[in-house]
Amino acid sequence: MKKIFFWLSFNLFVSAAFGQLEPTPTATAGLMSRLLEIKYGSESYLGMALKKESNKDTSKDTAIAIYNTLRWKIDALVYTLSSDMIVANSPRTLKLLNDWCLEQANPIKSGYAKKEKIKVYTQMLYEIDALYTHAILNNQTPQRTLNLTTNVFYLLKDSYTIVKGLSDMKTQKTMALIELLDHTRLLSVGEIGKGVK
Repeated sequence: MKKIFFWLSFNLFVSAAFGQLEPTPTATAGLMSRLLEIKYGSESYLGMALKKESNKDTSKDTAIAIYNTLRWKIDALVYTLSSDMIVANSPRTLKLLNDWCLEQANPIKSGYAKKEKIKVYTQMLYEIDALYTHAILNNQTPQRTLNLTTNVFYLLKDSYTIVKGLSDMKTQKTMALIELLDHTRLLSVGEIGKGVK
């Protein structure tokens, strides 16, 4: 298990480092993949907007407003899902939501879910995906580049630590998944601003 995880992690890291990870518009993705794409794409979008020369540029204000809206929507999804998983002491809701995401096109066409238990989350995810697609993804130049190397390394390191604990008790498994889900939250505007200077 450790060898398989290591090689999968290593291949993902190498692919990201050398730019071989190209998101395809027709591919389906699970919950974590969608949230990570949105996280890194949004942070790149804001970083490029903050690098612009003119301080009086209204596009910076627009970029910050879009980014902050997306940030609070993702935080609402992550915190709501995490608290419900803690109350239930089960990752079942996360699994159902992940399965629903895998059935959806990219971008998500509708927030409708057949299972009552995940309807709130699917609507939240639909709104996040729609905002990201229309306000950020469609407004970026085709030659956008993301420096995923460092971010992917830390995510893989954290993921390995989390996966080691998954064989423990049910509570630890739920908490480990919540910790992994927490890594999909967007950075603050200030943190991104520090990185572009």
